[in-house]
Amino acid sequence: MDKTFLTVKELSSKLGVSEKTVYRMTTSGSIPFAIKIGGQWRFNADKIEKWILESRNGDERQKTNTAIKVAEALNGGLIIYRAHGGNRDEVLDEVLTMVGTLAEDEIVAIKRQILYRESIISSSLKGVCFMMPDFGACSYIDRSLLLLAFLEQPMNLGAVDGVQTEAVLVLLAANKTERLILKTRLARLFMENDFVAMLKEQPNRRELIEGVERMETELLG
Repeated sequence: MDKTFLTVKELSSKLGVSEKTVYRMTTSGSIPFAIKIGGQWRFNADKIEKWILESRNGDERQKTNTAIKVAEALNGGLIIYRAHGGNRDEVLDEVLTMVGTLAEDEIVAIKRQILYRESIISSSLKGVCFMMPDFGACSYIDRSLLLLAFLEQPMNLGAVDGVQTEAVLVLLAANKTERLILKTRLARLFMENDFVAMLKEQPNRRELIEGVERMETELLG
């Protein structure tokens, strides 16, 4: 094994993405320290290791929006009305494929993590299902997104309170800090019956974002 350079396969394993994604990121210039040896892409092992650490630590601190709010993530994300699907898998397919920046293998990784977590215990409560993958599954998202899908028909997602799910929220965080901030703020909002009731009314996009912003400001500043 060449200890100086990593192959595409080795780098894909280290980053937790497919080889196809590594090729795409390399050709777009997203991965540094790439050279061609014998017509094959190779990556300087030491420099790549340092780049990964900086990307996941120091660079994260520089890009973190510590003032991020739920309304901001929702405004930058998606609001889907009359979402189709007969189960979580199908709903996630519809929601995630509408995020134009996600590659196919990234969608698969996000779905796999969400479905695994949901198989342990459903996140659906009060008719709203709030799902999110671990940060590593969406580590190439530039900004945190909140995706909201109102289901065409209420769905049984095994909620612990037995209430059928009417809306699905998916949080895709740009970094671990924003993930924690948004998760905490959403948890506080879900404690308010008025917030859940507003979601179930399925207001139009402008009214919904304004309503979330108003409640979030009143409760959390």
